[in-house]
Amino acid sequence: METIGEILKNAREKKGLTIEKLEEKTRIVARYIKALEDDEFDKLPGEIYIKGFIRNLSDKLSLDSKLLLERYNLQINENKFEQELYKNDNKIVKPIKREIRARKKEKTSKENTNNVNNENQISNSEETEKEVKMLAISNINEEFNKAKPKIRSNISNPESDLLTATRRDLDRLKNSRKKIPVVTIIIILAILVLIAVGIFLIVNRNNNNRVSRINDNGNEIVKNINNSKSIQDVRAGNIINFKPMGISASIEFNRIGNVIDLNINGRDLSLSKGNPIIMDLSGNGINDFKITVLDIYDDLAKVEMERLEENQMVNAGFGSNNVGSNIQSEIFSNANLQVIDGETYILQNIEKSNINIEITARGFVYLRYFIDSGAPSTQNLLSGNTVNLEASDVIMFTIGNAGEVAVRVNGIIVKVGEAGETINKTIKWIRDLNDSTKYNLIMSDTR
Repeated sequence: METIGEILKNAREKKGLTIEKLEEKTRIVARYIKALEDDEFDKLPGEIYIKGFIRNLSDKLSLDSKLLLERYNLQINENKFEQELYKNDNKIVKPIKREIRARKKEKTSKENTNNVNNENQISNSEETEKEVKMLAISNINEEFNKAKPKIRSNISNPESDLLTATRRDLDRLKNSRKKIPVVTIIIILAILVLIAVGIFLIVNRNNNNRVSRINDNGNEIVKNINNSKSIQDVRAGNIINFKPMGISASIEFNRIGNVIDLNINGRDLSLSKGNPIIMDLSGNGINDFKITVLDIYDDLAKVEMERLEENQMVNAGFGSNNVGSNIQSEIFSNANLQVIDGETYILQNIEKSNINIEITARGFVYLRYFIDSGAPSTQNLLSGNTVNLEASDVIMFTIGNAGEVAVRVNGIIVKVGEAGETINKTIKWIRDLNDSTKYNLIMSDTR
């Protein structure tokens, strides 16, 4: 069995480290590392330091510090056992040696007094010496057998069991290194593959949100969802067919960012965190669908889609007409208005009257406005909400996500901006240059 020192030294050499390099990594003095590798524990500061050094070196040399400490404990106990045995041997052998020396003296005195029987005396003394040696050996064995249980009892049961188990496992490894046949391995692998395929097919069959199309990068791009509420992770290019009972929405995610550009049933919309889209999908004038951004991570967004129940529905504000189709058709109806030097002429050469502006949201919209010389007001509009503003001379307003509103100025639909864009506009009366009794109603950027 390798000692602690041999294990540490072999591990260090396998990593190609010198003792000096290991000293830099562990902050352990080189002479202590050398003492550990030589199993010279008496040269180390103490038991606590030794175990600390072993843990530190184990971490740096990719060894299991727990097992190494157990090996150290076993090694220390075995060393104590040998030392104790040596002490007991000395206790037994020394008195016997004294007895042998005494008998030699007795033999010498007999030789001096009985020269005639010298040869017989020598042979008798040799036999006596042999008897003494045999007696010493017998006494040593007897004392060893008495001392062994006491010394072994110093080893704790867990350590003794571990030592026994380690030796038993090593013997098994040496005596039973049999290779598993290749055919058996192939059969086991084939069975595991069949089980995995079966599980996959079962899960696939029962999954209501099964992916129906995958792009070249392996990302899901089309999902069919029949549940009334679902949370999904989406990327640009993903399409979700949200089809709970009663409504249907085909949602295509075009761009993921702080503002998400998406298309719902052919309508381009913008969505941001904290600003949900609420809309009417069934066409009955009642909002029945809501999509919310829960979180955004770089190119990935977590969104929640929900079919609104009756107690959650909000009147869309358009009677029995579909909100989306109304706004979608009206939003570009001002294409023929005259624009001169950046000013859009809404009405021309007419008598002055009040300015009436109707702003209807089809997504979340931020609105801030000034009427004539009054104080500013701020509102957050949800899909389907309408605000009516009236002024005698001028209205200035700021709209966030301007592409998500339909604006009527004195009954005329006016486009004010694009989705995701924040605009600052002024609508006011100015005198007609050709007829001072007439006025023109214009819209321009606020300066």
